[in-house]
Amino acid sequence: MSTTLFVTADDRTGAFECGGIIAGEGFAVPTGPHAKSDVCCVVDIDTRQIEANDAAARIREAHRTEATYRAHKMDAGLRGNWAQEVFALAEQGHNIAIVPSFPDAGRRCKDGVVYIYDQPVLDSPFGQDPLTAPISNRPIEVLEHFGCLHDNIVIWDANDTPELNAAAQQCFIENRMMVGPAGAVGAFANQVLPERARASVHIEAPVLIICGSLNANSRNQLDVLGEQILRPGDPIDLATRIQVVASEIPDGEITLAQSQGKASQMAAIARDHFSAVETLIIIGGDTSAAVVQDETLEVLGTVAAGIPISRFKEKLLITKGGGIGTAQALLDLLKDFQ
Repeated sequence: MSTTLFVTADDRTGAFECGGIIAGEGFAVPTGPHAKSDVCCVVDIDTRQIEANDAAARIREAHRTEATYRAHKMDAGLRGNWAQEVFALAEQGHNIAIVPSFPDAGRRCKDGVVYIYDQPVLDSPFGQDPLTAPISNRPIEVLEHFGCLHDNIVIWDANDTPELNAAAQQCFIENRMMVGPAGAVGAFANQVLPERARASVHIEAPVLIICGSLNANSRNQLDVLGEQILRPGDPIDLATRIQVVASEIPDGEITLAQSQGKASQMAAIARDHFSAVETLIIIGGDTSAAVVQDETLEVLGTVAAGIPISRFKEKLLITKGGGIGTAQALLDLLKDFQ
């Protein structure tokens, strides 16, 4: 089976973001580690926190899939193994355009520097990531650092949405593989897939928010939401319209094993209360993956820029990366339920 647009992503929330931005009314996008479609699918290759050589091997294997057009979702904050991944693809013969931009979500690239809400990426919460902090504000310097420069790779600025759309069009004209955040992947999808009307999906109460992300942005969003924040082990009362459970923030550095352990703990809480909720909101890629596991979801659309919504076991599932959204993101999302 050949796919019109085959997309990979380096973590689960990123995969859902891509599925959400590509989806439309009556056009859900299969998304997950084993997703397949003859039109469009998004495959999570789960490479954000593994060894670089393993990441390169995974993306090479994934893109053996027959496809007319291709894209790869890299982290907007330049975290993870994206440099080694694009180099592996370039060595495989793919011509690649890196467009590190998603203006609707506050990500943009100007004069080769990536900004998150007007802060260079190293000065943003992404720069303090406890596990995969970026090493530079400039993608070209990351490629140089890891010895991943290649004649098949170009990096293009996109400081606003018109520039992003122009970059996506140029990527299509030059028959390049788009590599960038979900916004860049979505702009490229608009070049190669039929026009799609935005899906209308309404959040239903009761809502359970599970936050396993340690990103300062996500924790600030919970504070701004203004709901009581429960910790693992606290009683959860879903007779109320919104309940929030967040993992404890450890002192000092956190290891990958500890992070994955916390994700599993938070996923267990979500599963224990799943039957009583109508909408489950998961914040954090590891936690999302621990809840959904290897199941392929039909991603329905987005509820805000970079925040996708899916149907999961007859419930609504909203997934949000820790660094996605303004301080008001959750408050805006749930204002009708407060």
